[in-house]
Amino acid sequence: MSSLMLDIKQVKDAQKIIDHLKSYNKDWRKLQEDIQKEISNQIQVECQQERQQIQWNPLDLMKLKNKLSQSFKNNEEINFLLQYIQKKQSQEILNLILCSEFNSLSECLKLISKITNKKQPQQNKGILKMDEIKIDRSIKENQQIKDLFSKFQSLNKRSNYQINQQLEQLYNTLEQQQQNFQVSDFNSSPQLEYEDLLYLCKNVNQHFSYYPRPVQLLSVIELYNHQDKKGRLAQINTGEGKTLIVAMLAILLCKKKKLNVDIVTSSPVLAIRDANDLAPFYQLFSVSVAHNINEQPSNLEEMLPCYKSQVIYGDPHSFQADILRHKYSELGTMGDRQQGYIIIDEVDAMLIDGNSHKTLLSTPIPGMLDLTKILRLIWDEICKSEPNLSTDRKVMIIDGKDYYCIDLVDYVQKALDIQIKEALQNQIPAFRLNYINFMKKLWIENAVMAKYDYHENQHYLIDNNNVRIIDYQNTGVVHKNNTQWQKGLHQFIQLKHGLSITPLKISTKLLSNVGFFNRYKHQLLGLTGTLGSQITQNLLAKKYNVDFVFMPPYKQSLLKVEPGIAAQGENEWFEEISKGVLQQLEKKRAVLIINRTIEDVHKIEGYLKNYNIKSTTYVDDNQQISKEIGPNQIIIATNLAGRGTDLTANKELETNGGLHVIMSFLPRFGRAGRQGQQGTAQLIVNFQTNLYLGTLNQIKTPEDAISYYKNNQKQQNYTYLDVLIFFRDLNEQQYSNEIEEEMDKLQNEDKCFEKFFNIAKTQVNIKTHRAEYLALEEKWGLYLEQNQDKGIKEDEIESVLISKEVQNPKNLIYQGLQNGDLNIFKKAAEIAICDPQVYYFKGLFEIQNEEIQNGIQSLQQAKSLFNNKIDDEKGFATAAKLNRIQVDSFQEKQQINKPSQTNIQQEDSQMKKLNLINDSKNQKISAVQFLEQSKVSKDAVDQKIQNHLKVYQKAIDNIDELLNTLKNFQSEKEELNLSWQPVITKEEKENAESEQSIKDQQEVIDDGPLPQFGKLTKIKKEKKWGDYIAMFAIGLGQFVIGCGICAFTCGVALPIGKALITEGISDMIYSVTAAWKGIDIDWGAWGKQKSINIATSLALAGQAGIQEALKLGGSMIKSLKKIGLSEFLQKIPSITREGLEKAGFWLTNQEKKNLQNQHETLQKITDSTKNVDNQTQILNVANQIIQNQKNLGLISESTASEILQLINLCSKQSQGTVEGFNNSLVQASLKFIKLQMAKAKSEKNVYEIKKDLVEICQREGNKKYDQVKNDIQQYNQFKQALNNELQKFSNIIWNYFKQDQEVQKKIIFLDLYFELFCDQQQVQKIVTNNIVQSHLQKYFSIHNKTVQNACNQVQISNPHSMNQFYQIVMRPSITQTLNDLRPQILYTEPLEIVFQQEYLNKFLSLQQQSKIMKNDLEIQQKELKYQQDLITRRIQNSSSEIMRINQAIEQFNFNQELIEQLLKDIKEIQNFQNEQFVKELICNMKNKGMIYDDGISFSPKFQQEFKNFLMKQNFNKRMKDITQQAMESSLNLISKINQTSNKTLTNKLLEAIEVEMIDQVKKLIFDLRMQNADTKITSKFN
Repeated sequence: MSSLMLDIKQVKDAQKIIDHLKSYNKDWRKLQEDIQKEISNQIQVECQQERQQIQWNPLDLMKLKNKLSQSFKNNEEINFLLQYIQKKQSQEILNLILCSEFNSLSECLKLISKITNKKQPQQNKGILKMDEIKIDRSIKENQQIKDLFSKFQSLNKRSNYQINQQLEQLYNTLEQQQQNFQVSDFNSSPQLEYEDLLYLCKNVNQHFSYYPRPVQLLSVIELYNHQDKKGRLAQINTGEGKTLIVAMLAILLCKKKKLNVDIVTSSPVLAIRDANDLAPFYQLFSVSVAHNINEQPSNLEEMLPCYKSQVIYGDPHSFQADILRHKYSELGTMGDRQQGYIIIDEVDAMLIDGNSHKTLLSTPIPGMLDLTKILRLIWDEICKSEPNLSTDRKVMIIDGKDYYCIDLVDYVQKALDIQIKEALQNQIPAFRLNYINFMKKLWIENAVMAKYDYHENQHYLIDNNNVRIIDYQNTGVVHKNNTQWQKGLHQFIQLKHGLSITPLKISTKLLSNVGFFNRYKHQLLGLTGTLGSQITQNLLAKKYNVDFVFMPPYKQSLLKVEPGIAAQGENEWFEEISKGVLQQLEKKRAVLIINRTIEDVHKIEGYLKNYNIKSTTYVDDNQQISKEIGPNQIIIATNLAGRGTDLTANKELETNGGLHVIMSFLPRFGRAGRQGQQGTAQLIVNFQTNLYLGTLNQIKTPEDAISYYKNNQKQQNYTYLDVLIFFRDLNEQQYSNEIEEEMDKLQNEDKCFEKFFNIAKTQVNIKTHRAEYLALEEKWGLYLEQNQDKGIKEDEIESVLISKEVQNPKNLIYQGLQNGDLNIFKKAAEIAICDPQVYYFKGLFEIQNEEIQNGIQSLQQAKSLFNNKIDDEKGFATAAKLNRIQVDSFQEKQQINKPSQTNIQQEDSQMKKLNLINDSKNQKISAVQFLEQSKVSKDAVDQKIQNHLKVYQKAIDNIDELLNTLKNFQSEKEELNLSWQPVITKEEKENAESEQSIKDQQEVIDDGPLPQFGKLTKIKKEKKWGDYIAMFAIGLGQFVIGCGICAFTCGVALPIGKALITEGISDMIYSVTAAWKGIDIDWGAWGKQKSINIATSLALAGQAGIQEALKLGGSMIKSLKKIGLSEFLQKIPSITREGLEKAGFWLTNQEKKNLQNQHETLQKITDSTKNVDNQTQILNVANQIIQNQKNLGLISESTASEILQLINLCSKQSQGTVEGFNNSLVQASLKFIKLQMAKAKSEKNVYEIKKDLVEICQREGNKKYDQVKNDIQQYNQFKQALNNELQKFSNIIWNYFKQDQEVQKKIIFLDLYFELFCDQQQVQKIVTNNIVQSHLQKYFSIHNKTVQNACNQVQISNPHSMNQFYQIVMRPSITQTLNDLRPQILYTEPLEIVFQQEYLNKFLSLQQQSKIMKNDLEIQQKELKYQQDLITRRIQNSSSEIMRINQAIEQFNFNQELIEQLLKDIKEIQNFQNEQFVKELICNMKNKGMIYDDGISFSPKFQQEFKNFLMKQNFNKRMKDITQQAMESSLNLISKINQTSNKTLTNKLLEAIEVEMIDQVKKLIFDLRMQNADTKITSKFN
């Protein structure tokens, strides 16, 4: 309170004090803070006013500078003190400095404080001290910047004075102004300016509470200002804060250059960490950030959410995979995000060490699953050959007395060829044989490699039954499960460890690291701890078009590199590492041991345990490891600890000397001495495993290498490590050449893939015809796999894609399903005659196309082939087991005979003491353990086969259902609807016994392919009233026209008229009959017959008849008005040129055009020949016109010939006169045109005839049909209402059924019986859908008169009528069916049957207990007898011994009495007739309401009432006990089963009632009531 009063006194403005007190809300602290802020503002205002009054004298400034120069030698201190005093703008301070003496900066500042403190309030007394610190810090900062640029110039041979000045100004501003900056955003220009850096630093400080160091800003500036046509790589020392550098650079590129940024790290874990941790920092600049690691869209063809961000973190694989999906699968993975810059962290890991890396995506190619059988055979053959295998991998063959050797690969290949021919010929698809022949040698080589050259914890890790690949030579990253080796290698590793084997995959999409990075062209920026030698830099510059910048360190490294050691042999290597660790532990330091492989990590960990040294291992980037380390911590890690893991020494460790790093192989250092921290490092390597000889093939041994070194270096004093480094450096250029060669190969593969994609896009549309595209992808993938090693060529790709090699019929399945095309399935069946999936889908689509019998045959064929498949799989499984028995037998012997140590080094001269506890982890397992493991692996193999067989069995069951549906199919009354259902249901996935089970089944589904099962549903045919109306209209039209022709022509057209009358009447009768009976109109057959009848009529009538039939007009039209048909007949035009289009209603536009051209040609000839003199001129003119018309393309060659023949004919008939020729030509021309029209009509498609006739007759027909149409609308409304009512019918019947307690009790009784007392496999065979349905069919028939009468009379909306219907029609048949299925037992109540079983169980348990007790008593009796004999033989016994034996005898007698009583009770229980007791019990409990009507529900008082009943019975105690226990168990069991029962009968009975009764009844009700409606309509027709 007193301090607050003092503060208030310092405020000069009383009104402000009043304002603060008004807002005061009993918060003294808040009030005091507000007053202090007011004081601070007041002081600033006063200082500002004072400064404005002071005008500095230049002479005074000169004096001040001279005075300071006399006191200080450091120019930085002088300049900063001058700026500081000028900033104060106090004449009093200036005078004091000029008049005083001081020898240091601190003395000077104390003088200034004497004056300043007089003006400052109490809370600001420390400002001068802070000013002193800031000045000191600023001086050091400026000096660091100068040193930084000096070193920068030395490293890069260039300088940048402007940036130097910019940074000095920037850090002065940061020091003086703190956070009071006026800049609030970046400038809009892409050029990097001072204000941009100021704004950047402000936000860095806001988020991290520190400003970026000068070297960090300089790194950002240098990378940002790269050359326009080149990218840039920066070498930035470890520990300089590359994470922040990358983030700042990304922000500037986004905000200033308006481009997206991709940040690529060597590890997915680092990408996730940085994206998540730095998100708030990016948010300060309104820059969105995300990572793309393991991102999965909800829909496959959907953009990943991360690609909405401006900055994306990820590893190369994630970016490459997304590019492949986005561009080359057109899945839209990356949306419309534009590519911008890429920033690569750890350049050396990805551009150099990871040069050979590429991302391969494999498309699911069907037909590969069976190839795993070949891989199994290969593996078993290699394992079986081991007893005869030499160290150089030769198999020794004994032939009688002689023996010879054969290479292992050749031996296995010959054995494999025999097995394929003898055992697998019918199991391998024919279209895969060429592929197998090409790949088998490579598979065998990879199998040998997996068996002998690839090692767990070095090349791969077994994690949760998955093989995870280790990038042990570079980053040490353990890849995810979805990364696999190619060409069988991954599968052989799985077989090696008894894991579930995955199907072979063929990679179809690829993108290499070099191709990926080059996509960014000159927008590639990168950072690394080392850019390597000049050779490495030259390669990077050549391949990636980059230049380099080398950044000096922020602080001098305190890392001390100790002399390295190259040990001779593994044991010496372990010993040296242990010695180094122990030395550091004595100094209380921490040790990080970085290794090449996980195997080395575990070996060193095990070795250190011999010295009781505890350690932490770090081998997977998913592991969580503490970043802060302290004394005595030991971390054994792979390369992961050398990349991206910031290990920070705590204060105690720093005091003790920091972290000590041991590199156990020969790379470069990196982790100790970070950010100026202390640390030491040492190489301790195994000479033999780190000797890189390259192409120096003449060097065979370590001694050869040392000799070579001596001859070249001429040095006598050397270490083994000097030799290793010499050979590494000697071969660097060769390594670089190999890297470049590999890069060239990868770039060629990228180009070839790009070409494939472009060619494929021209052939198919990827999105709409994906199945066809997948077929092309398979061709490309096979070509790539078969030619990758020798090199693929761009000019071969097109020929590969258009090749006519045997097509994969399984791809045709996908195409057929996508296009719904039966012909594609037929083509597939021609190629694959033994493929069940092909015949399955062929059969379904044949049924859909109404080829029912063909469909049934195809489905039966598919079922047979699926059965064959099951037999083949079981046969192969048996053969595989026999192989494994042979292999296991040999390996068991090997395990028994082999020494316990795993590695015995030749150079070891002394055996160490064994620590049996720790060494046990490194020893081989025993034969017994091996057999146990073999059993597990065999079980896994068997289980996989069983899971595969599940799918085949499902397919067979599905085919049975389909065939059963087709069995009673009535094509004239029913239609079939084909729908699809999943092979693995959602419920099955949720309740699967294991995730592996679903994976195994999915393998079969994808490989088949068998993506879905078909389901056929029978639907009652609906009457196609549109067809009936059309047919009636056509008939009416024909009738009217026929009448007109007969009545008003001269008789020559009578055949046509009669034919039309007959056809019209026939069609009208046919339409009415079809509508009544619900028969589909067969337009094809009708059109065919119609064209024959009309063609016959035309032929009989001749040309004159046709002309007369079409020439209705004049007085005849007037007569037709009387009967109301004149309007209709006006549609028939006379034969004129204009009328041709109307008359030829059946003609196509092209046919009409051709006829017009023919008519025009004849017209020209007629007009042109009127003025000629003779026939010669007639023929010449005609020929010329015909030729001109033909040349113009108006008439064809054949038409020209026909017209010329017509001209010649008319010329002959004209008798030489021109007038005669013209008359003849006019008549002939009309006939010619009519003939052409008729000819076109006779060629007309039958369906087009229907269309044309409908068009002509529709209007008139509709007039006569209006009343019928109204009735049809009412008919349809009635039909819809009836369907709605029948939907309710089902629900009502089911309600009555569920409420029928007697029926429900019988069903529950049978379910309990089948579940508790029957073998479930037998139940599944006996209680099937077919059997239950057949029983129901015995008692229920839809043809029964009683059933039909009841269906006719039932009122669905009347509950009483429906209940009566259920009782009369449904219930008797259901009851009879249940009686048939009931076993021949006396019980009727569920409780009876359960209680009897539980009572028996309790009795048997008691009986077993008595036997055990009796047996124990006999043993006790023998023991007592032995002790009695012993005492009897002794001369002297103590009284205690005698007493003890007597007590034992008494106890024995007591126990014997108990057992005798127990046996007596058991005999009484056994003789008891409990059936009558149970019946009386049930009757008593029911009478008292303790058992409810359903037989499985009980009153809460049941137990008490039961006890009362039991007490009245004359039972011994044990009988009452087991009766009580049996009842309790029975009630619990009934309750449990009611909840968890399989309800074997219930489900099948419900389905049978649905199919055999409800559906049939609904169909009968529908038919009967619709028949009545039909009768009403047909009566109006009549």
